[in-house]
Amino acid sequence: MSVLDAFADILAEKDGDEPWFIEAKDSNPASELQRQMTFLALLAKLGPQCDVVAIPNAGKATDWERIQRWKEGARAGALDLVVTWAGGVFFAEFKDGKKMPTPAQRDRLNTYFRQGHGCGVFRKPETLIAHLMAAGAPIREASI
Repeated sequence: MSVLDAFADILAEKDGDEPWFIEAKDSNPASELQRQMTFLALLAKLGPQCDVVAIPNAGKATDWERIQRWKEGARAGALDLVVTWAGGVFFAEFKDGKKMPTPAQRDRLNTYFRQGHGCGVFRKPETLIAHLMAAGAPIREASI
């Protein structure tokens, strides 16, 4: 862990984050996109009764595009995925093995937690599957 990572972790503790889940950093070289795509494929197989929507929130944009996105409802800190099922909703952010959530994402996670929603930051697809199962999502067990 670098000095900057340790400092970020200390600041996060002092910021008073709610106890939402954040998965430990890892050395797996898979990108955030690769991890998220693996999760989507796994969920399609194990939890077809779940619906998942990705929230596009990255990439370069012109000023005009940023204003349009804001008018359409895009907001800072939006998490990557919204997973729903009959009677449930869960918000998830995928990160690669090294990155941490931004301050805006932490604010959003705190808000969702206070509202009573399941939410967290994930690095491994199988960890998110386990959290969804614990939250009551209709996902069949399989060796994952």
